[in-house]
Amino acid sequence: MSGFLNGFVVEKQTRPLYNQQGEMVHHYVQFHRVFWTFKPCIDRFKYCKPIVQVDGTFLYGKYKGTLLVVVAQDGNNKIFPIAFTIVEGETVETWFFFLHYLKRHVCPQDDLCLISDRHESIKNAYTRQGSGWTPENSVHVFYIRHIAQNFMRHFKNTEQKKLIINMAYGMTEPRFNYYYNTLRGEPKIEGVIEWLNTIPKEQWTLAWDDGRRLGHMTTNLDEAINSILKKIRNLSISTIIMSTYKRCNALFIQRGKEVDAKLRADQVYTEIVNRAMRDAESKANSHHVLNTRFLMQETINPRKTRPTGTFTVRLHDNWCDCGKFQKLHMSCSHVVTACKHVHHDYKSYIDPVYTKQYVSNVYNKLFSELPNESYWPDCEEPQIIPNLKKIRNKKGRPKSSRIHTEMDMVESGQPRKCSLCRNVGHSKKKCPYRQGRSQDFNTGGPRIGMIK
Repeated sequence: MSGFLNGFVVEKQTRPLYNQQGEMVHHYVQFHRVFWTFKPCIDRFKYCKPIVQVDGTFLYGKYKGTLLVVVAQDGNNKIFPIAFTIVEGETVETWFFFLHYLKRHVCPQDDLCLISDRHESIKNAYTRQGSGWTPENSVHVFYIRHIAQNFMRHFKNTEQKKLIINMAYGMTEPRFNYYYNTLRGEPKIEGVIEWLNTIPKEQWTLAWDDGRRLGHMTTNLDEAINSILKKIRNLSISTIIMSTYKRCNALFIQRGKEVDAKLRADQVYTEIVNRAMRDAESKANSHHVLNTRFLMQETINPRKTRPTGTFTVRLHDNWCDCGKFQKLHMSCSHVVTACKHVHHDYKSYIDPVYTKQYVSNVYNKLFSELPNESYWPDCEEPQIIPNLKKIRNKKGRPKSSRIHTEMDMVESGQPRKCSLCRNVGHSKKKCPYRQGRSQDFNTGGPRIGMIK
């Protein structure tokens, strides 16, 4: 069943309700799944980067379930939530339900990049016939943190994990091959290369992605879930839907005002691009052109992270040997030097998605106002009731903190932080911001808990 009312797009699935005698109960159905999004999110997604990030998180209220979220990003690297789903768990069927309606309602256009973890259910749902996602209209890639997490589960080797991460972030094939050969030369751990070769390099490396992921190797969904959704995941489903409406509406208003103020100040590009271009212009002062085909020589490498070298720039192909031009869709220092040589404006090679006007277009569509419930039309569909089998049996307050995995492991050499105040040099037990008990336990005096 689907619906479209006052800017809401809702697709829900229910199941028949049976009594104890096995007879179907009329006028009532049991909740199963629901997908929802909002008209402004649908209309404004075309002004975002052509990437979507998907992930799931548990509900921790009265009923069990999983909240699936998809976010895009505007040209200033700000999270833009575009669709939500509540399902019974992360299975092939639930991800197919989510991806099918995501493609149908929110992003029917071609040339999209879908970014997710390597969960088998997501991969199978993506390739399943009828999902709407095909290799012809999209590409499915993985977060490097999940690749690293899976590697640590299998091999538990921190040094080799760093090499794999460096392979993923290398923007050129030679850079990828350098770390790959280094990994092969490491002390043998049986099966590492074979395991790595089972993952198509087009799905986890920048060097082989044809610039489809715009440099995005990790997910910001943790930030989105914690800052926008964490406090509502223990509420009822109808309240969660209404809360996402109110929070997305507030997000549109806040960011719309911010970007409009900067447009009035005649700012053309986002802060992300402005910083990158200042850095590129600074480094371009140390480059010079060797011939008319834009063979570029670096005389100084300001950051000294690698030796100076020569780089070929092909402006008509949007290509530079350093990889940044084609991977990030903005001018690198070598392109800046080439454009100065031929008196071109290097900013003409920056993707329009990074302009303030594009970011303004993302947030200039207002949400429609919801009328008072007394004005809502009568619902002629069967009444939906919760699935009683999904009630939690645990007593006490449900846990709301995230379960830590291999991705949260502290690298060797990094100082550990206090989990209470986030400062280094002490643990939670010795934190100066934690108050002890005012009196001894045996005296029966009051106990003062920890301040959060």
